[in-house]
Amino acid sequence: MKVQAFIDIVRTLIAGDNGLLVMDERNPTCNKRFARLEIWQGEEARVLAAQQALVHRARCNSAERRGEYNTAMERT
Repeated sequence: MKVQAFIDIVRTLIAGDNGLLVMDERNPTCNKRFARLEIWQGEEARVLAAQQALVHRARCNSAERRGEYNTAMERT
């Protein structure tokens, strides 16, 4: 991943009232989770999809923390 892309993602994750999302799972565990979503798994062509999924999950987590989460957010 390019450094600026990583910086942009981190800024999005912590912008405004967003918290910081931490993933403390090993690559094989993450790959299993991503496989169910048919994204990334270490393939360069799937990096953007993985980044978007991570940002989406962070937004859902932040909304939950603020008490604004609803299941419809999973489909957007």
